[in-house]
Parts: sequence; C-alpha cells; structure tokens
Amino acid sequence: MNILHTLYDDIDNPWCGGGGALRTWEIARRLSHKHQITILSGAYPNAPREETRDGVHIRRVGSDRSYLLSRMSFAHYASREIARANTDLWVHQFSAFAPLFVSAKKRRNSLLEFFHFMDNHAIAKYPLLGHIARKAEQRALRLHPHILTISPTVTRQLEKRATNAHFHLVYTGVDQICFEAPWTEENYILYFGRMDIHNKGIDILLSAFAKLNAPDIRLILSGRGTPQSKREIRSIANDLNIANRVEFTGAVTPEQKNILMGHALFVCTPSRYEGWGIVAIEAAAAAKAVIGTDIPGLADAIRADETGLLVPSENPGALTNAMKRLLSAPFLRKRLGIAGRKWAAQFTWDRTAQAQEEVYLKIVKSRQKQNLLDCG
Repeated sequence: MNILHTLYDDIDNPWCGGGGALRTWEIARRLSHKHQITILSGAYPNAPREETRDGVHIRRVGSDRSYLLSRMSFAHYASREIARANTDLWVHQFSAFAPLFVSAKKRRNSLLEFFHFMDNHAIAKYPLLGHIARKAEQRALRLHPHILTISPTVTRQLEKRATNAHFHLVYTGVDQICFEAPWTEENYILYFGRMDIHNKGIDILLSAFAKLNAPDIRLILSGRGTPQSKREIRSIANDLNIANRVEFTGAVTPEQKNILMGHALFVCTPSRYEGWGIVAIEAAAAAKAVIGTDIPGLADAIRADETGLLVPSENPGALTNAMKRLLSAPFLRKRLGIAGRKWAAQFTWDRTAQAQEEVYLKIVKSRQKQNLLDCG
C-alpha cells in the first residue's frame, strides 16, 4: 500500500516531540518494508525539509519561524498536499490546533487518529484560539468515517459524539529499553513529559508537592518545553516557595530517561486530558509505581491500586495524599512496580504495528468493495 500519514508533531520537534509522534514513527518504521509510507509533518528550526529514515519518507512543510506559525502553516500546506496526493490510504493524526480541510472524497479513503478529546480544555488552554480548536474537533469527529483510538475510555467518550463512525482501538507500545531501567530509589518524585502546564497538569503537581511536608524529597521535571513554559513553571514554583526543591533536566536521551525512571521513588502524571499515557506504561515497565488522574486514557493505562494510584483531576489535595501514601509505604511502591512491569509487558511496538496494519488493510478492502458496488 501507498500510505500518507499526516501529523503536525515530529519526534525531533523541540516544541512538541510527544507520544503521538513517537507512536507514528515506531509503527511506520516497522511497516516500511511492506508498504510505501510517507510522513508529512510540520517544520521546525534546523530540520531537513525532506529525508528518508529506516525506509520511511519524511517531509516537513510550513514555516519554522515560530511554534504558532509552524502549526498554522502546516495546516495550510498539508491540506494542499492531501488534495493532490494519490495514495491507497490517508492516515491523519488529529490536532485541534492544526486542523486540516480536505474534500469529502479524500475523507472517504482516510483513517482519523483521534487520541484525546479536549472540548473545553482547548478554551482553557488558549482562550482566543480555543473556540476555533473546539469547533475543529467537533467537525473532525462528525466528518471522518473511520476513527482510530488508543484507549477504551476515550473510545466510549467519542462514540457518543461520532455516532456514524467506525471505531478501531489499537493500543500504544512501549520501548523495550524501559524494562532495562536500573532499579533503585533516590529521594525524588519524577514527572516526565512535555512542559505543557495545562494539558499535563504541572500546576496541579507543583501545588500538591508544595503541600507535602517532606523537605528531603525533590521533584524532578524532565522533558521538552518552550522557554516560555519553563519560565511559567519556575514562576509557579517560586510563588509556592519550592523552587529550591524542583529540578529541570530538559530533553534527555533514552538512556538518561531510563536512569531517571529507575532511580525515582515513583512517577506522577497529573494530566487534565490524555489519550493513553505512554509515560505511565514506561514507568510501569521500569517497575515504578505511578500516580495519575482518573481521566479517560490514564484510567486505562494505570490499573487502580494494582499498578498505581488514581486521583481526581484538578485536586492537588488528593494528589498530595497519594504522594504521602507512597512515600510512607516502600512495600506498596514495590508491589505496584512489580505488577506494573507485568502489565506493561503486553504493550510491544511490534504488536501495535501489526494491529495498526490490520486496520489499514480492513479500511482499504472495505473501500475497494464499496467502489465495486458503486460501479455495479
């Protein structure tokens, strides 16, 4: 098959580099020996406009002058590229802040990857652009015939809004290197992910940590972020008088990430919305307990009281209490970590790629059959 996969993000994009981009890359490189795959993504500083890696052709379109311009221009140029592309299947990983506009004919031969539902969070995150993003989200769910999700709770959430679509559930994998993390415990709690304050609930995490009466415990924040987001996080930490106990690592290598995971007391993922929560599975693979919010996506990735603890969203007090519980119970941390490693073992990238390919083939065959019926 000739497959065009569009998504704004990129594993090397300094502004994002999220789990969705990682998922696309891991699947594409595993299927590239059987299919012709092109990834069309947004531009960013110093990125090549075109390259081939592991048999996957990568093209980047739009402006690289700023994050906002990059997203907006990607939406424009990617929409034009799709209009003139001649492919067997168009796979689009949806982004509410970079919506594409294509014809109904192109959508009939497409698979929409829709990982999380933002709804009013879009407005809370960006008051001006949020209304446009929310409408784009509603429009995409209404117009695409096939939608792929990555967790059961998000699937059920979307089925109420896209009643005419066919849903396909394919989980996300975890890198095997995570199972090789060197297990020990140092006096820190780890957050790993993008420095996206609203999405990832970093403000909630800082507030909860400030209520923790444990002056010898540090909070390490690891992952990519814009200079502005880092300044905002430091400002919150300063206002809470915890700046001296909060550390930033910036972007790290997989090996450095493994050490951070393996040496943490436990991992916190206090997101406001998620599609799945790949960090929760990576932490589980490293045999570390996870505290996450009880929201669609994370409620699937974290098995409550088995691999981690779930707390209500937007509740710093509940998060503080969960932290206290794990800090005071090393046996509980160990038990949750051991169960987590067993839980994570089933989520391999090879299995994910195979399941994703089965969805591709099913959609293409279904469309070919419909074309024959239309001609007949």
